[in-house]
Amino acid sequence: MRKTMAVVSTAVALSASTLIAAPTARAAEVDLRSFAWSAEKDGRIHVLYEHWDRGSLPSEVTVRVRAKGGDAVLATLGLRDAGRCTTAYDCEEQQFWTDPVELPAMGVYTVDLVVRAGTAGELVDRDNGELTYGLAPKLTATADRGSVSYDHRVATVNGTLVAQDPNTGEVKPFAGAGVLSRRTSQDFVTTTVDAAGRFSIPFGFSGYESDTLLRVWFQENDVSFPVTVRRQPLKLTVDTPARSVTAPYGSDVPARGTVTRTADDGTRKPAGGVGVLVDGKPLASTKADGTFSGAFPATRNGATRLALGQEPWFGTAAPYDVQVRTAATSTFSAVEAGVDKYRKVTFGGKLNVTSGSYPAGTTGQVSIDHSTDGQNWSSAGRFTATYGTAFQQTAPLKGTAGSYWRLRHLAAPGVESRVHKLGRTYTEIRSDDVTPEGVRKGTKLTAKGKLTQKSGSTWKAYAGQKVRVYFKPATRGAAWKELGSAKTLTNGTFSKQFTAQQDGTWQMRYVDTVKTHYASSGREDYVDVR
Repeated sequence: MRKTMAVVSTAVALSASTLIAAPTARAAEVDLRSFAWSAEKDGRIHVLYEHWDRGSLPSEVTVRVRAKGGDAVLATLGLRDAGRCTTAYDCEEQQFWTDPVELPAMGVYTVDLVVRAGTAGELVDRDNGELTYGLAPKLTATADRGSVSYDHRVATVNGTLVAQDPNTGEVKPFAGAGVLSRRTSQDFVTTTVDAAGRFSIPFGFSGYESDTLLRVWFQENDVSFPVTVRRQPLKLTVDTPARSVTAPYGSDVPARGTVTRTADDGTRKPAGGVGVLVDGKPLASTKADGTFSGAFPATRNGATRLALGQEPWFGTAAPYDVQVRTAATSTFSAVEAGVDKYRKVTFGGKLNVTSGSYPAGTTGQVSIDHSTDGQNWSSAGRFTATYGTAFQQTAPLKGTAGSYWRLRHLAAPGVESRVHKLGRTYTEIRSDDVTPEGVRKGTKLTAKGKLTQKSGSTWKAYAGQKVRVYFKPATRGAAWKELGSAKTLTNGTFSKQFTAQQDGTWQMRYVDTVKTHYASSGREDYVDVR
């Protein structure tokens, strides 16, 4: 309450002969509930004080005036008739005037309240309020527009504030004074008047507001400007689908179009960021160029409505109704599946219809299903397939020694591909090593190990297979390079000799697989060459 009322004031200044040195003793600084502000009476500027502190009496209170940001006390004032109340309770909410303030120049000053000045119990509330030292202030203002819109979202109030210099009687710009402003239902803000007495106050709008009132005031000067919020009309233009479509049951029908707005100058312009709804649910938001693209499910016969959501700055637009007829015609065709030597499972094929037609770009959501026994299925991933267009998709789940896979239309029950059983035999490079360790350049190194294949729950030797040996130098950015290969013996073992040239990492890899086996790699083995 104190801080708010302290702004409603009139300005302050002093002659050099009236300057009073600030006390050298450090008084305790406090934040009092009582407050002070400036007021004009009988053509003079006074400080008006309102008492709220029960720990003191008005007779113990002194008012000091300082320049803003300065420590020198320009005026010290007592309260008139301070003895009219004798208890803190009786004094609460009572107001007291000081004698007229005399300061050397028109302007805005700060007011300190001092309790029991000059005693050991002195308390000081610095910057308790403001004192504006100027007579008969006059505020004039104009607003640059009476309405705001998407094209013009800020209304600015410009004006001037002048006052009569209490010392000379001259009317001057009231530099440094704080002009208050607010918009309906919002907190007020303070804008400082510049050296020429001018101020400019922008009021920004978000488009959600209703018509409002802009208010600007200083003491008894109060002006208001009504501002209307203009909502620009929108237009929804749909390129696809047509007003009537036939689509496979469970498919996603593409919807594309443009949203435009009627700008303030009467021209039609793109409307970006506008939400497009299908049967009341979000479909897409328009891009900066006003276009949108999405899809809605064909799961029932009847009308489907495309419409625009309620957006700030914009009015409503006529909806677009589509008559949808669904048919249970979805099917998978030419589906092939396989698993490669790196355990990557891949599906290829098409999502088609058994009869009839559909809008270009119609899509369906497809699940890649996996089962260990061919009976109990779970989804291993999903993708979007465009009707009539070939797809190639990789399953997120890696292949195993043998399991079952299929494709399933997520929105059309019973639409499934044939089941594919996929798998290969696991292989593993064991006991792989490069020896000896820590050799000199030119020394012979032996890369060796054993290639095995899984048979049931056991691992057996895998003979007659090519194992490649790779090396990566210990230099920044170096790449792997194949240095040679070896064939596995009847017990699965292999070995290959090389000449040590430099520090680096070695690795054996089985990659020349037959279609029945997976590839495998040994560990990375670092060898230090001295």
